[in-house]
Amino acid sequence: MTKSEALAILHSRTSGVPFEALEFLSALPYDQDIEDKIIFHLDNAYDERVAMLNQRLPNLPLWYAILAEVHASERMVASVINLFTTPDSPDWDLLDEQGLFLVGMLSERYPQKVASFLDAIEKQVSKKSNAPYLFLYDSIYFADDTAHGEQISRLLSHPDTGWKPLLAVHVAERRLQSCRNEVQKLHESFLPYTQKGTNENLIREELQYALELFDDEAHEPGCYYHQRGDWKAHYKSAEQLFDQENPMLATIFSNVGRNDLCPCGSGKKYKSCCLKK
Repeated sequence: MTKSEALAILHSRTSGVPFEALEFLSALPYDQDIEDKIIFHLDNAYDERVAMLNQRLPNLPLWYAILAEVHASERMVASVINLFTTPDSPDWDLLDEQGLFLVGMLSERYPQKVASFLDAIEKQVSKKSNAPYLFLYDSIYFADDTAHGEQISRLLSHPDTGWKPLLAVHVAERRLQSCRNEVQKLHESFLPYTQKGTNENLIREELQYALELFDDEAHEPGCYYHQRGDWKAHYKSAEQLFDQENPMLATIFSNVGRNDLCPCGSGKKYKSCCLKK
């Protein structure tokens, strides 16, 4: 198989997972041409014009996002950010999960780019955006107090920051002590809410959990990048999903769908509530 033949398979496979082509391309050394293609498909994942051209290939952005695990440089950061800062983007669960993996991978590989992820989050907050920028929170697992503590504290204190309990847990798991006071203030603001089953009480409990994590040295951070494992084994376990009509929207690795109501009773979607605990 050649590189051109493998790429042609990605652009012709209408069902199933093209493991052979993905393995071949992933085994190649870093290739800027492949990265250029990855960037194009990530940047245009939600472009209706491109989607119409590739309507028989709904998983094409996912295949390229998998290849990003090998063929990525700092240039990739902007495209991964774009995945999670597009307003009114559809819930493409598998692409979201692969993008989440890339957030962690790029943050670890290029620690100087953690600030880029945080800047993107702050920009979304300032615009009161409905984009799913919570997926960018995984960059916090690679932040540090000196370089990023002040900016993360601003996010914790900003009234329009979304998914604050999740943000607080990430901060605590990373043990960013410079942000501890802001988490404490958040928790204190929810202390009056003790009625079981209410969303406010659940937030209070989550913030209490975050405060406890600051001192729990035995706790392993829930970074998706470190937890997922090898891409091939991951997608092999979900291979049957790609026989469905629209696998990019399929639920995965849980009896509760990511877009189902969370079983904790918060009224939120599972992916925006307890999925990442």
